[in-house]
Parts: sequence; structure tokens; C-alpha cells
Amino acid sequence: MNRHRQNLEANHIYNISVVVSEVSTREVKAYVGNVYDGQETEHGNSVDVIMAPRSSGSILKPFLYCKMLDDGLITPQMLIPDIPTRFGGFTPLNFDQEFNGAVPAEQALARSLNIPAVKMLQNYGVPPFYSFLKKTGMKTLTRAPEHYGLSLILGGAEVTLWDLAGMYTSMVSILKNYNEKDGFYEAEPFKPLVWKKEDSYAEKTSGQAIQPVVRASSVYLTLQALLQVQRPESESGWQEFASARNIAWKTGTSFGFRDGWAVGMNRDFVVSVWVGNADGEGRQGLTGVSAAAPLLFDILLYSGFRLVQQTC
Repeated sequence: MNRHRQNLEANHIYNISVVVSEVSTREVKAYVGNVYDGQETEHGNSVDVIMAPRSSGSILKPFLYCKMLDDGLITPQMLIPDIPTRFGGFTPLNFDQEFNGAVPAEQALARSLNIPAVKMLQNYGVPPFYSFLKKTGMKTLTRAPEHYGLSLILGGAEVTLWDLAGMYTSMVSILKNYNEKDGFYEAEPFKPLVWKKEDSYAEKTSGQAIQPVVRASSVYLTLQALLQVQRPESESGWQEFASARNIAWKTGTSFGFRDGWAVGMNRDFVVSVWVGNADGEGRQGLTGVSAAAPLLFDILLYSGFRLVQQTC
């Protein structure tokens, strides 16, 4: 993190937060609220940004995709329109400001296309998606669904890195538990992260077939789409390494380039990264892909190489 901060400071980006969590126990394995060298600076490096609500950007799109799969409203190959569209007074644009006509839903997610995501949310409905996000552990939704509207899927709401790490860890745990426990689901699969595994954790796993919040098959298809996300330039040639191919990941960038998010996961660990400025100052080039993703892959593949080795 210190090394990456030195690179980011050239663009006046000063703050980084990281949470590493274990899927099977939901334990926090690493927690760095900010890059702090022991000296207070004008850039707020002593602020624990992990607990600070920040605009979510596109980082919530996998949860909409997963829930719509689970409810039978889309399939991975279902075509979603990606054309100039106006939703009342809201006119979303893709990040590259281009249009693709129609794209399969899984590609719309892998490429993080904004127009298809808004169209999907319109079809699913803001109130039910809002309720689902609350069930997953997103505690920052303090206003009514209509306050957020369709912008909910593009950063219209705030989320903390702590909640986000717990949400993704719980999602992966649904699939992991299903595979390892003969198709059984936990009664409450979405739970916050913990500092130490509770002694009664194993007893909380359901011993009967219950109606899950989302099925393991939906989580599996979501992660399959996230395996296809294009890596940052620093990870060129990643397809040649088996360990690197096992990482599903997603980024997010808030309006005004104020927040860069990146979450990467394999079957055992989830790494969640936020990059930006604690005071909310935006910087051109402060995106999830360019600012947060390189650190994410350094943690997963290099400094944390053992995380990947355990999945091979």
C-alpha cells in the first residue's frame, strides 16, 4: 500500500484502504484503514476510511445481476439493450460514452456497462433491489428507495468498504458452503465480517433445505461473469497463469472521480480496496481500474501469493 500510494501521490491521490477477509470464517485477515506513516498530514491519512460512507459507483452491479438471475428475470446470454436511453430526467452513459446495440447480460456485467445496468434495475424495480441490498448487509441505505431511484446502481447511494467486504464475502460463502455441505444453505448467509471466528459458527449452518436468499447457482454464474472482467494493463498476460485465472473481480468509480473501488475474490479469500481522497477531492484518472485494481492484484498475486496458492 505504501508503494502504491507513492505512485498515486503523483496524481494527488493520497488515501488507500484495504480489507482482506476469509470466506469460510468471515474473519478479517488484514485491515488497513489508511496509509499512515505516523505523522499527521493535511491529507487525512489518520482517518479510517473503511468505515466512511462513499459513493458506490458500479461496485453493486453484481448483486443486481445475481438477484435477477435468481428470480428468473435474466439469463447470462439474454440480450440487454445498450442504446441511447432516457429514463425520465435521467440519461445514463457508459464510461467510454459508446453504445453497443445489444449485449448479453453477462458481458454487460463483465464490461460494467451503465445503460444495460440501469435498464435491468428499471425492469427489476428499485424498491425490491433496495430491500435485497439491505439483506446483504448494506447499512448505509438510510433514505427511502425513491430518494435513490435508478441511480442506485451507478453510485447514487453510499457504501462503506467494511459493509462491501462483508457483502462480497457472504456471496462467495454461499457457493462455498453449498459445495462443501451437500447442497445445504445457511439460514442467514449474509452476515458482517468478524475479527475472530465464533465458536458457534458451524452450528449456525442449516441442516435442512431452506429457501435461500440467493441460490448457489446464481452466485456461480455471477462469479463466472466476473472472471471475464478485463484486467488492468499491469496484469497483461494473466491468462497464461492458472492461479490468476481463478480470480473474479469488479471495480467501481464514483461520479467526479472521487472514489476508486476494486474487489477481487477466489474461493477462500476476498480482497476489498478503496482508493481516493478522504476529503472527497476528485482527480482525473482516479478510477477503480487504474487506481485500485493494480493494488488488488498485487495483494492477491504477489504480496499475498499464498492466498492464491491455496486455491490451486
